[in-house]
Amino acid sequence: MNTSKESTEQRTAGETREQGMTPLQEHSFTLLQRLVALKNSYQTSANYEAWMMGAINKAIYSTLRDCIESGVGDTAKDLLRREHQVN
Repeated sequence: MNTSKESTEQRTAGETREQGMTPLQEHSFTLLQRLVALKNSYQTSANYEAWMMGAINKAIYSTLRDCIESGVGDTAKDLLRREHQVN
């Protein structure tokens, strides 16, 4: 069963290949997508711990910086904006 978040992630991953990203760009962007999905699922977890959410947020920030350095910062920022509006 695909949730809307999984569908969005799969659709966006397909779009990255169509946009002609390099393997490094695609890796960074896909990792960012996975971390955002992890954050979304962890926020409602029964085992939620603040330190873990802090670690996830730091990983997202670090991966965003990787996306910016590899040249897909605008695409990454768009992804984060869309996720922020949903949450």
